[in-house]
Amino acid sequence: MPRKATTRRVVKPRRRSAEDRRRQVVAAAKRIVLREGFEALTMRRGARLAGVSAAALYLYFPDRLSLMAAVADELFHGLLAAFREALARAEGDPDPRARLHAVMTAYLDWGLSHPDEYRVIFMTPITGVAGHRAGEPGVPAAPTGQATFHALQDEVARLIALGVFREAEPQVVAEAIWAAGHGLVSLLITKPDFPWSPRETLIGTVADAICRGFSAP
Repeated sequence: MPRKATTRRVVKPRRRSAEDRRRQVVAAAKRIVLREGFEALTMRRGARLAGVSAAALYLYFPDRLSLMAAVADELFHGLLAAFREALARAEGDPDPRARLHAVMTAYLDWGLSHPDEYRVIFMTPITGVAGHRAGEPGVPAAPTGQATFHALQDEVARLIALGVFREAEPQVVAEAIWAAGHGLVSLLITKPDFPWSPRETLIGTVADAICRGFSAP
């Protein structure tokens, strides 16, 4: 008997949404930035690597600076996630400083585990990005970098309110704590040949010094 002809159903590929295309563009731009820095990022290169036309790229990002702002925002996502995980782990610890200690340890660990990302967002001038306001075309409405700093500042404010830290302006204290942490990370990244003490010991010592250095008398 002749075989019955079978009809094959043709499955059309899913059409990418505008948000999918935007993410694709940011991912491509991020690869350029991590390899060569922000100065190497152009709209044309970003479009070519993402596989979209230059005209399509301008639908999502009106200019190079807005694309740079989106890449910078994307680079902060990992650090913010590390902060949130650290805060969740420290929840319920009887020591009121435990949450801040966890946040600072997460900052130091993340920076040393992601040196390329750290260099880009903390050790490279990103000229012009700060001039773009949140929510402008192509610019994130709630920048992740700001959320990351606020997570630190909120912990400082909580400790001041509890009387654990001496009375001070939370933003100033948070900036001082960030500067101290950045000092260790940037030194370990840029001076790898120095005979440093064991990394875990250094991280623990700095985090402990930060948490106790602002304690109320």
